[in-house]
Amino acid sequence: MQVGGVWIAYDLPGSYEELPPNLLDELKRDRRWCHGNLMNFRLFLVKGMHPVHRAVFLTGVMSYLSAPLWFMFLALSTALQVVHALTEPQYFLQPRQLFPVWPQWRPELAIALFASTMVLLFLPKLLSILLIWCKGTKEYGGFWRVTLSLLLEVLFSVLLAPVRMLFHTVFVVSAFLGWEVVWNSPQRDDDSTSWGEAFKRHGSQLLLGLVWAVGMAWLDLRFLFWLAPIVFSLILSPFVSVISSRATVGLRTKRWKLFLIPEEYSPPQVLVDTDRFLEMNRQCSLDDGFMHAVFNPSFNALATAMATARHRASKVLEIARDRHVEQALNETPEKLNRDRRLVLLSDPVTMARLHFRVWNSPERYSSWVSYYEGIKLNPLALRKPDAASQ
Repeated sequence: MQVGGVWIAYDLPGSYEELPPNLLDELKRDRRWCHGNLMNFRLFLVKGMHPVHRAVFLTGVMSYLSAPLWFMFLALSTALQVVHALTEPQYFLQPRQLFPVWPQWRPELAIALFASTMVLLFLPKLLSILLIWCKGTKEYGGFWRVTLSLLLEVLFSVLLAPVRMLFHTVFVVSAFLGWEVVWNSPQRDDDSTSWGEAFKRHGSQLLLGLVWAVGMAWLDLRFLFWLAPIVFSLILSPFVSVISSRATVGLRTKRWKLFLIPEEYSPPQVLVDTDRFLEMNRQCSLDDGFMHAVFNPSFNALATAMATARHRASKVLEIARDRHVEQALNETPEKLNRDRRLVLLSDPVTMARLHFRVWNSPERYSSWVSYYEGIKLNPLALRKPDAASQ
């Protein structure tokens, strides 16, 4: 594409992508991206690749490989501290040794590592806030609010970084082991994380943080001070995951003009129209749309027109379609789970046959008819879009 003259028009306005609503959905997306970046890295050594594209592949894969590297660094540092705390230092390593071998400490290396890490982490944030200060802070809530937003964002980054590290480490290991990844579209609507889901997903991290903190406090309390941002972030991970997922927290910070962006201060028309059409779609939504697609002729025509499966003739395919229809009609609609309904909806021929069968033999499929008659039809769903929006 680069040789052909294709380039990314980064300055085109009106293009937006909403973030996942909570940490767990974001991590599900990261798992897909992790596998994608690892697969794309095979192109890094392809001949004729532009250096910029090689850099893109390298930064993409290192954004996830850095997690297991960081985890290994922390694990080895902890193991080394355990060895130093539980073993006596040996100053005379050989028989008849006249002079002791003193331990060598290189604090300048530790300081250099710490300083370079701080620069990589905080220099981009500092440059971004300086740019906003210079260009104007009105659309970001004002000088003090945007500064406070930056400090709160740094705090949340510190709390979430160890959690992402452990998840990304598992993602990298699972990619090398060949574990399957489901490429579903991520959730975009407001979806809070329940306490049960949070402790289910973060419980092992909480336990690791507790064991790590107690062990280091017992061995050497000074080392715990250095590990505090890591272990306490892991201990608090379920609570941070739940609180950060709640829309009420985001709405409250918006009222306080924190974490404000220009699109919230002065929404572009494309976002205003998007919100309006989303609200209109919610008003026109159906209860149990699958059943309406089976019985209602208009909705059945729409479902068959939008089905994704190819309409082609095949003896094997025809047998599979007949089997799906028979299995569905021989059961009550309540027993059809979401996956089976999606299989039926994806094939236009199957939906057409379901529609024909229930209308042609209503007495035979009385359980389906009675179930459908108990569903209320939203009158707005049958209106034209301009009428529904009024």
